[in-house]
Amino acid sequence: MLLTKLSKAENFPKRVILTDDPLRVKMLWAHHLENAVLLGEKGDSIALMGSYNDTPIALVSIGSGCDELLTYLEDFKRFNVTEVIYMGECISTASQYPLRTVILANGGSPELLSSAGLAASKHQIPVMVEPTVLYGNAPPDYEGIVDSVTEAFYEQTLDYKINVLSVLTVSENTATGEQMEEHERRSRLYAAARLVFEAFNN
Repeated sequence: MLLTKLSKAENFPKRVILTDDPLRVKMLWAHHLENAVLLGEKGDSIALMGSYNDTPIALVSIGSGCDELLTYLEDFKRFNVTEVIYMGECISTASQYPLRTVILANGGSPELLSSAGLAASKHQIPVMVEPTVLYGNAPPDYEGIVDSVTEAFYEQTLDYKINVLSVLTVSENTATGEQMEEHERRSRLYAAARLVFEAFNN
């Protein structure tokens, strides 16, 4: 893993933004992060650290799958990270959650959820606060938001004393049969990204 060779002495930031796409990390780096330092890059994983409005923040791409996420969480615990926001995509199984809707996934840290809500209101970014279920565990008649990462993310960090939040963008709606194209998924990142950085800035 990229972070296993780092030590606490390297002043790893206490706030971390996770994604599953290294290109998104590089977009966030280019548009939001100042004084960035590349910590490592390998395959779909990349890690950087820098600042946003003088707030130290790390950006990390975890690749795909919950196993990679949980390994990184072990590193964050070792570095005494206090807050982690995961930016990802989710599937809607109901028409009331159309494509491009930004979802604040309920069930994580109340403090981060409140900070993200305030940031969304301040910058007029429409959001919906909703529970999520693990994709594959949703009953056939379930109507709501499903995601492959958030449930495991929230459950694992309960023992770590890390405040966590998932900020998800609806990229597919099975009720309407619509889905975003890949280029649009990346461009849609900007609204969610501003929300996440501002949540850490509150």
